[in-house]
Amino acid sequence: LLERGDGAFVEEGPGILKEAIAREGFFENVSTDPAAPDEYTREKVIGDPGEHVIRFMEWPPEYTLMPHEHHGRPCFEVLVEGQLLVADLERTRVSEGEYTFETLGGAVIDPGESAAIDPRNNEIHSVYSPVRSKSLHVYPEDNWRAYGYVPKESATNADIYERREFELRDPGAGSS
Repeated sequence: LLERGDGAFVEEGPGILKEAIAREGFFENVSTDPAAPDEYTREKVIGDPGEHVIRFMEWPPEYTLMPHEHHGRPCFEVLVEGQLLVADLERTRVSEGEYTFETLGGAVIDPGESAAIDPRNNEIHSVYSPVRSKSLHVYPEDNWRAYGYVPKESATNADIYERREFELRDPGAGSS
């Protein structure tokens, strides 16, 4: 599928994963640590460094994952339990390294449903979990860095975000 490009990855990948999830025994050795109230968990299920990867994620109730992007590459998520809101965001530069966001749209996904981030349309997105939720998140490559947008500490405008690079794991580690 990856050999056919990012379009095929986001258009056909969610259906392939949904079919796999429906197979008996799919989750036999798949688990994640319980998510603390202020963070989500990410456990690698499939993937070698530099290759495609599937991560099993647990989201605590009322958790918001900051606006972020994945190096211009797509990703998709299939919800296993709970509920997630995945919002597409458009950024507007207000000064060097500072942005505001407008919500372009989004999807509320329930168990068995998917949401895809397709950078051909828009790549910046955020995730909100109203209840404790679990999902499988699929990336075409296992990057250990991502770009996120964090609220700027400002007494005058709380809607300004700064773009920052985050390390998601030790670059020499085999999983995260």
